[in-house]
Amino acid sequence: MLHVALVGAGGMARNYRKIYTLLPDVEWTAAIDLNPEQLEKCRAEGAKRTSEDFAEALEMDIDLVDISTPNHLHEQQAVAALVAGKHVLLQKPIANTMEAAGRILKAAAGSKGVLGMYMSSYANPMVWEIKQMMEEGHLGKIQSVRARDSHRGGLRHPPEATWRSSRDQTGGGSFIQLSIHAVNLMQWWLSSPIVEVSAFSQNQYSPNIGGDDLTVCIAKFAGGAFGVFDSGYASEGVIREIYGTAGWVRMFERENQLEMNLDRPYTSGWLNYDTPGIRKTFSMPPRVLDDASSPINPHRMFIEAIRTGKKPMMDGETGRRDLAVVIAAYESAAQNKSVAVCNSKTA
Repeated sequence: MLHVALVGAGGMARNYRKIYTLLPDVEWTAAIDLNPEQLEKCRAEGAKRTSEDFAEALEMDIDLVDISTPNHLHEQQAVAALVAGKHVLLQKPIANTMEAAGRILKAAAGSKGVLGMYMSSYANPMVWEIKQMMEEGHLGKIQSVRARDSHRGGLRHPPEATWRSSRDQTGGGSFIQLSIHAVNLMQWWLSSPIVEVSAFSQNQYSPNIGGDDLTVCIAKFAGGAFGVFDSGYASEGVIREIYGTAGWVRMFERENQLEMNLDRPYTSGWLNYDTPGIRKTFSMPPRVLDDASSPINPHRMFIEAIRTGKKPMMDGETGRRDLAVVIAAYESAAQNKSVAVCNSKTA
């Protein structure tokens, strides 16, 4: 039996916290949050005990600490859990600074626990379908990718101070919070790291947000492809696009649609593209955030990695690599020049 403490039970965690009551041989032992209302909901959903004190996550009966708290708390909490020998699943980004990320990685290297990153992108079956499509050559050689991650939360953010009001606590703004999903996913899809970026970043319409509410970043991948990443807190749209020599694919996450135009047919369990050279639109299957039976459920995959002794699909080094791209984009915008992405192992 694997005993789990969920630290930070609101926010994104609301979409998946019940997974710990559904996975086999897993117990949701503790829920920890500063919001009594969230704790009450956790008790109703199956948490054995609740607390407002993080120290509860370090108790002897806890094996895995799932951290889904504000960015500036990641270092303190992850390091404490790793030093205590716990497995840690850390919500993106790994931290708000490269120095903090380095200290988390150092703690992980000396811990008997395993460090993994939670990235919700991989709960989408289409993400895996597109990866297979690319690996089988259905898109040809990839020339460029584009990604937009945006919502109007910055326009609605209250004037009262929160951690998102502080650029230091967040580590940035919309780019570190939103585009880090696409930065991570595109490097996985292309099996190629981003090595150089050039970016523009500013806060246009969201005075209550501490960092950027608009960033556009051009990236160069080690394999030669180029990418454009667009984040925002004052407009809508979540899109993933891949353009290759044999076709293109666009994924509209909010609309739950996939568009494609390929040179040859492609058939799988989800798709039947039978109109080569003509654009076709498909409805995407639902995400599997709380589906314990799905082999692509991120929580199930992390727990299986722990139990089999395998490296997690998204480990701490991946988290630091992604953060290095984000930090380089902010540096590029500040310096008005292209910036090389620091090698994560030497940052």
